[in-house]
Amino acid sequence: MLHTAMSDGNDAVYAILVIYFFVIICCSFLSYWINTSTSTIRIGSFALVGDRVNSLTKSYLGAGTGLGFLVFFFTMCSSLFSGYTVSGIPAEAYGRGFVAIRWILAGVPIYGAFLLLTPRLHALGKSRGYLSIIEFIFDRYAVSSTPVVAHALRLISLVCLQLPVFTYLITQFTGIGGEIPVYTRGEVSGLAALLTAAIILCFLSVLGGLRGVAYTDVVQGFALVIGSLVFFCVQHVNLGGMGRVAEVTRSDAFLQADAAKYAAFNNVPREEGGWSMAALSSFVLKVTIAATMFPHLVQRLFVAKNTTVIRVGFSAMNITFFFIQFASMISGWVAAAYFVDTPPPNAIFASVAGVVRDANATGQFASALMMSAAVCAFMSTADSCMIAFGTMWLKDFFLPYIYPGAPQKIQVIFAKAMGILGLAVGVWLGIMSIQASPTPWNLSNLFSLQAATPIHVAPSVWLGLHWRGLRGEAVLFGMLLGLGTTLGMAFDPNYNVKLKFGLEENAEGWAPSLIGCAVNVAATTIFGLILDFSPNLIPVSDVLPAFARPLDIAAEFGDRAGKEASPVFWGVFALLFAFMIPFYRAADFGKQDTYVGEFPSWVFTSLFICGLLTLWIAIGYAYFWQDYVLPRVAPCYPLHPDDIDHQDPADAVDQKTKNIEMSDAPTPPTAPLPPQQSAPNPMMPVGMPQMAGGIYPQMMMVPAGSPVPMGSAPPMAYPGYVYPQGAGF
Repeated sequence: MLHTAMSDGNDAVYAILVIYFFVIICCSFLSYWINTSTSTIRIGSFALVGDRVNSLTKSYLGAGTGLGFLVFFFTMCSSLFSGYTVSGIPAEAYGRGFVAIRWILAGVPIYGAFLLLTPRLHALGKSRGYLSIIEFIFDRYAVSSTPVVAHALRLISLVCLQLPVFTYLITQFTGIGGEIPVYTRGEVSGLAALLTAAIILCFLSVLGGLRGVAYTDVVQGFALVIGSLVFFCVQHVNLGGMGRVAEVTRSDAFLQADAAKYAAFNNVPREEGGWSMAALSSFVLKVTIAATMFPHLVQRLFVAKNTTVIRVGFSAMNITFFFIQFASMISGWVAAAYFVDTPPPNAIFASVAGVVRDANATGQFASALMMSAAVCAFMSTADSCMIAFGTMWLKDFFLPYIYPGAPQKIQVIFAKAMGILGLAVGVWLGIMSIQASPTPWNLSNLFSLQAATPIHVAPSVWLGLHWRGLRGEAVLFGMLLGLGTTLGMAFDPNYNVKLKFGLEENAEGWAPSLIGCAVNVAATTIFGLILDFSPNLIPVSDVLPAFARPLDIAAEFGDRAGKEASPVFWGVFALLFAFMIPFYRAADFGKQDTYVGEFPSWVFTSLFICGLLTLWIAIGYAYFWQDYVLPRVAPCYPLHPDDIDHQDPADAVDQKTKNIEMSDAPTPPTAPLPPQQSAPNPMMPVGMPQMAGGIYPQMMMVPAGSPVPMGSAPPMAYPGYVYPQGAGF
């Protein structure tokens, strides 16, 4: 039972959360109406326009014609500011001092890394209807010595990308189940908070889809920004701010109380070992690479309405990320100075908010805003992961292997069911975490762990987008070798000295996943160069995987590197990135540092250089971005008869072209080759679409046994249509 007496000081947070949950429900119904309607509602000068498109799947998982700037900006922000921001970072800042700035040093470069990928991924997504990064991987490496290569890459990537989804879900539910009881003094139990959040998330995701998630992210993004601003003010008034942190953590009493913690706040990190310079470098590199593959982030690159939305959005997000993460760290640092004699429980952020609440009436309202912003951070990433989980299993497993001609309604139902399943698993793991003894699972450890497998998907995308001659065999070899290296090191207790803590780190401080990634890149590059210069070493088969749409990078984007790969941009980026890590302080490793204001010199310098990198990345999106406009490519799966009669004439391609940035120019004609007689492939199931022979054939579907002109693309139909003989699995 809830006790809301004024003396408890919780009335304000309860009232704000009730309003917040009501807004989420309204956004759910609004999103459902927009997804299913083409009409317009006018209220004075305000107009609400339906955005239903032909594909129910695209409406539910792709937000119709895409997300505009405001929605894209806040949904990306909210998806990045998760339980790590509210629970993980403050706890780490409290216990590990200024080394917690690694979260900012690792987060800002992610936006720079996205600049290398996003221009081409966005264009391909609009051209081919991608919603999952694995769809790109499958098409990109469809031309190989055997169809098995593309299928293996797809399935291995699918498995690798499950880890970030579930670690994010665990983090959100662990955070909300840990912070709320501490703040409310037990009035709301962790289990009640967790289950309430899960029910609301399920309702939102099932009813509103990606659009519903994105619309609520706008609300949550505003709350996060406002909550961070409020905390910047109240932490100085009620907790003494960074001035008190400097005074307390540099005192002899603090040294005598905890020498290790004193070193964490005053010393330059040591060269090797846990929480060392090597560990800091490893974390920054690992997160920068792996985060570009997180499914819930990449999905938004595909659904942005246009490139302007992405360019302006990422530029602004880059700066916002720095600010909000820094505010979160301050809460941990001021807690370390405030709770010297009476250490708070594991929920550092809630403990700090509780101090603010108990100060006065103004503090009650300010702390309510802080905790509401925390709840927003938990909710925003969980719903995004739920949608991304359903999308991957639909696009990369159900459609290619279970039901290729599934009606749109079945596709949406399957995606929703998988999203609910993923949420249920996340809730179960979250309950296990909050009931763990003596404390919930460490969220910083979870974040370090979640990059272990997606980092091995990155080379296939980073290199595949810009290296025309890269073959799937090389990518698969590198991926398997890198994963084997990572898993072998990570589960070897003699090598992974932090295995018992659920971490992956050797005695020097380097992560096995980063070492495995280096092996992956080296093997992929060497083997790729061999096959590029000697393609006959492993001849390319003229048999393509079923449902592949072969992707020739040079044919799509030209042989020359785009502006996003400019040596000028990446040279400056690499220089700033390197100097964020104070490797140049080798003579002072492990020694007490000098100070610049309230910060040790190494912290001030690293944050200053990171600030310069933030500005440089914003400049990159303004001046080093290249737009690509590609023609639409036919869908790879047959259209079910149930969907033919339900197409909306208002959603014709020529009327939607400007919204989704497709080229209006028709595909250049190709000279047809002599007709080739074909017959159904007896090795394929009846009704199973098969791919035409050749290395880069156009997508087509023809009646079984009829002549196939290899330069034309007849309309797709279903059932009773198959691809010509010569298709592989």
